[in-house]
Amino acid sequence: MTERRPGLARDTGLSTLGILLSGGAQFVVSLLVGRISGPDALGLIRGSLSLATTASLLWPSAAGQSASLFVARSLGAGEPGRAAAYERHLTRTTAAITVVLAVAVAAVARLVLDVSVVDSAWVAALVVAFSAYQLARGIRFGRGQIARATWWEAAAAAIMVGLLVAVLLVQLPGLYLAPLVTGYGLYAAGVWLRPAREPGRLGARERAELGTFVVWGVAGTLASSGLLQLSMVIAAAVEAGRAAGLYAAAISLATPMSMVARALSMALFPEMARQHGRGDETVTRAITDRVTRGLVLVMVPAFGSVALLAEPLMVLVFGTEYRDAVPALRVLLLAVLLTTIPVAAVNSINVRGPRGVRASALMSWGGLVVGMGTIGALVGSRGILGVAVGYLAGSAVTAGLPYAYVWRRDGHRWCPLTLALVAAVLSVAATLAAGARLTEWTWSLGATAVFLITWGLFARLFSQRRRSRASRRDAHGGSVTEL
Repeated sequence: MTERRPGLARDTGLSTLGILLSGGAQFVVSLLVGRISGPDALGLIRGSLSLATTASLLWPSAAGQSASLFVARSLGAGEPGRAAAYERHLTRTTAAITVVLAVAVAAVARLVLDVSVVDSAWVAALVVAFSAYQLARGIRFGRGQIARATWWEAAAAAIMVGLLVAVLLVQLPGLYLAPLVTGYGLYAAGVWLRPAREPGRLGARERAELGTFVVWGVAGTLASSGLLQLSMVIAAAVEAGRAAGLYAAAISLATPMSMVARALSMALFPEMARQHGRGDETVTRAITDRVTRGLVLVMVPAFGSVALLAEPLMVLVFGTEYRDAVPALRVLLLAVLLTTIPVAAVNSINVRGPRGVRASALMSWGGLVVGMGTIGALVGSRGILGVAVGYLAGSAVTAGLPYAYVWRRDGHRWCPLTLALVAAVLSVAATLAAGARLTEWTWSLGATAVFLITWGLFARLFSQRRRSRASRRDAHGGSVTEL
């Protein structure tokens, strides 16, 4: 049932490739629809996808995360029968709940997005396909089948894009969601056609632990990941038509880079679960530290560059009619950056079972309350920009709390790292505030080059300082866990 594990680095690379393929397919769908059919159609497609994603957060997404944890933990303990029992239990419960969610979302789509009965049926089908995909992906990662998962991601992405091109060529706007339904459904079918067959049953205590984990996982993912999806639904409901399409374009450009962090999270979570199950907190702590530092060093220049290039980039990708989406895009980029940095810290909390996922969920709900409150206060006067600022406010809380908690709990030396992050964000914001000419490629590229060179010099000095400190620690026989 398991593949030989080739190592965490390879798993992370394959996971990143898989997420890039999946997210890339979504981006291409948004790009083609936005370019060919305009902002109105793009707003409707992204609104439908956000509804389906939000529905999956109400159980299937957390079930997939639970499969990744409990299946991996059981296999690590040499209990394939128990791992198979976890798979079967999660599959049955998720299937039953997904049917209810699909029916409910179809009704919501009719009410909120004002779509036809046929379109609402397609939204319901997308809920089923995407939910099955979420669970199937969690099972594959729990089994350690990262390479197989990546191949299936590639096949699903190719089918999504190919079918969409066909739909656009024959001009069938009523079938815009069909490629997504087909691609996600195919991925899930790859798992169900090869189910775990080892005999095994879960006891009452195991079912209770699993149920508690999933319930708190639902609470956490709904609050953290759900805020972005809800912001799109709110934009589609309140700012219907062109404005919703502008916000959809901003989301489409702001979120792709976060796929790297999502891939890291998916690859790290089973590994951290195995280490935690063995009682090796030193390795778990070292992984958290290395990944957090790496994300800051890589993601800050990536997001900063896109923020500085936002206006010419938006015009290049989607066209001049999307220029008004640029302010919202820049706010969303900062928000997505903040949610990307604490990925390892959140995993470090969640891997501790029901108690950890409960703490993570409560932190995320704090961010959801702040975000929704801010959106409610600003959307009436600021439109889609108010929605973006609300998402930023919520993201700051959702990301800041677990980051600070793990920093303090594990005694990480993140003060210089955090100061560098804040300084970089403020410098980009100041440049954007003063840079009236950043609408042009020449000035935008020049500002981006200066920013990247400055950050590269900092990163080099920072790396040299850490290597020097590690060498002194090794020379005195000190700990080497602060990698």
